[in-house]
Amino acid sequence: MTSIYLPTRITKALFITSILGLTTAANAAMPTQWQLDNSHTRVGFSVEHLGFSTTMGHFDKADGSLSYNMKTPNKTQMNFVIDTDSINTAWAARDAHLKKDDFFNVAKYPTMTFKSTKVDFYNPQQAKVTGDFTLLGKTKPLTLDVTLKKIGNSPMTKEPVIGFRATGNIDRVAYGMTTFAQGITTNVPIQIDGELIEKKAK
Repeated sequence: MTSIYLPTRITKALFITSILGLTTAANAAMPTQWQLDNSHTRVGFSVEHLGFSTTMGHFDKADGSLSYNMKTPNKTQMNFVIDTDSINTAWAARDAHLKKDDFFNVAKYPTMTFKSTKVDFYNPQQAKVTGDFTLLGKTKPLTLDVTLKKIGNSPMTKEPVIGFRATGNIDRVAYGMTTFAQGITTNVPIQIDGELIEKKAK
């Protein structure tokens, strides 16, 4: 049997070329328009209560869209809408108070929104995302640290999925939410863990 010898550098070059080819093919197969999968998304926050304890909460309803192409990640655009009436801190009485004028005033402001204005990926998986955040009718810039945890086809649905985490801090007083500013955290840390799925044409 005849064997063919290839120099090591040529072998490495062929290997790298094949890997790049597979990556390019995978990227080409991925959609560029995505929507939030609310069933696999959690919009969470935490506040300190009088220095004694940390109260955790989240919002049960969120919607969002993402325009993302692996080849041009810094052109990514995202829009998210969170239903303030869906706040959940595991205590109904507290949730009812948070929905009133003292805090989220959900009757007048049923949603809070985030719309990106600048996306800066400093490596393939992590980015600083700056955008306009609107709460209680006031819009101010907000920067989120975003990590793309995994991109690929789900083994369950066989459909493409982006898994992500976004973190940041919101100064609630800057938006007019001043109630109990002396006893409850005013600079509120937020953490969004979720999945994005392909946005289907209607």
